[in-house]
Amino acid sequence: VDSNGERGLLGVAFHPNFAISNNFVYVYYTATTPTTHNRISRFTANGDVAALGSEEILVDLPDLSATNHNGGAIHFGADGKLYVAVGDNANGANSQSLATPLGKMLRFNDNGSIPNDNPFCITPGNLACAVWARGLRNPFTFAVQPLTGRIHINDVGEGTWEEINLGAAGANYGWPNSEGPDNVGSFTGPLFTYKHSAAAPPGSGPGGFFVGNVIAGGTFYPT
Repeated sequence: VDSNGERGLLGVAFHPNFAISNNFVYVYYTATTPTTHNRISRFTANGDVAALGSEEILVDLPDLSATNHNGGAIHFGADGKLYVAVGDNANGANSQSLATPLGKMLRFNDNGSIPNDNPFCITPGNLACAVWARGLRNPFTFAVQPLTGRIHINDVGEGTWEEINLGAAGANYGWPNSEGPDNVGSFTGPLFTYKHSAAAPPGSGPGGFFVGNVIAGGTFYPT
């Protein structure tokens, strides 16, 4: 892999039937050939390692021009589809454009094909058809709640806000036109947001007493 900056091995997911039948393991990583780009591949486990020669390349994303904003988290949803969080390659315009999968949450079948019920598919076969939600900056983590399938997307902010967004088909979370609760307008506002600096007075406004610089992750736990 190319491990410069925020590149590298960025996501790992097990197929829902991994232990039952197929031993499939999915990875999201920065490939070096023929050009530098992020890739989704499927391997078959043999014991606790990948079987030699078992890599099956499922998806090659567009070439990278920046070493940051790769995104990279991958998880299976309750619907059996593979969800992939992809950063904007440090170009905010990518996040709103349906001509590219960058700055989006993508959704695939377990073989890398694109489900026919994805919300933005206009031209079948185009990788942009994989887009499930858009308007994200660098969602390098997200979590799926067991049983319910609820998805929380953790999107790293720029100057002021960090976001947790409720995953929804067709949602537009606003980046780069909106960050946190600012100028949300017609976009889907965050479920929760916190600032890089304390509010005045402390505890007032969105985020309350929470302060931090980068949202590093989140998970669901049983009640």
